[in-house]
Amino acid sequence: MTTLEKLEELIYKGFKETDRKFQETDRKFQETDRELKETDRLQKETAKQMKETDRKLKVLSKEVFGLTKSMGLFAEHTVKPAVPRLMAARGIEITELYSRASVRRNGGTMEVDVLGVGPQHVIAVEVKYRLRQEYVTDFLEELPRFFNFFSHYRGRILYGAVAGLSIDQEVDRYAYKSGLFGLVQSGENILLWNDEKFIPRAYNHPV
Repeated sequence: MTTLEKLEELIYKGFKETDRKFQETDRKFQETDRELKETDRLQKETAKQMKETDRKLKVLSKEVFGLTKSMGLFAEHTVKPAVPRLMAARGIEITELYSRASVRRNGGTMEVDVLGVGPQHVIAVEVKYRLRQEYVTDFLEELPRFFNFFSHYRGRILYGAVAGLSIDQEVDRYAYKSGLFGLVQSGENILLWNDEKFIPRAYNHPV
């Protein structure tokens, strides 16, 4: 092979290698372009999902607000006015009524949805839109702590009561056996589901 032929071969190989590198670079550019397009698609999809999530959160927020407002109205305008009448039928005098009575003490807080106070008795009412057993259980755990927060009512007898627009199955029986009064809406009236044999659980704290 002559020097000229060797030179031509080297030039040919150089062009061929350069062409291969150009093709490889072009392939990488195409891959990068595909990746960028995929990234852009994912970003658009993520933005769409975030927008949908935001929409759902706004809807949920409105529903929760509506539910909370409905429960507040139920407690304020339906349950609260009925407490003195229902308790009087059981020989319990109630002369003061409070909505969402709250006390903060020693870093803790206790809130009662409806609080009825009389010369000798106090009744704490837990109000729920839908009364479930776990709510009753939580309330029963809270009641023994009542006088730790509402210390100004020490010396009176405390009774607990639960109320709900709707009540899960067997919850009324559970509350009854636990010594709680139960308030339920019947038409336009609020009634006690406790019969005359019912003996409420009394919580006491000396003065």
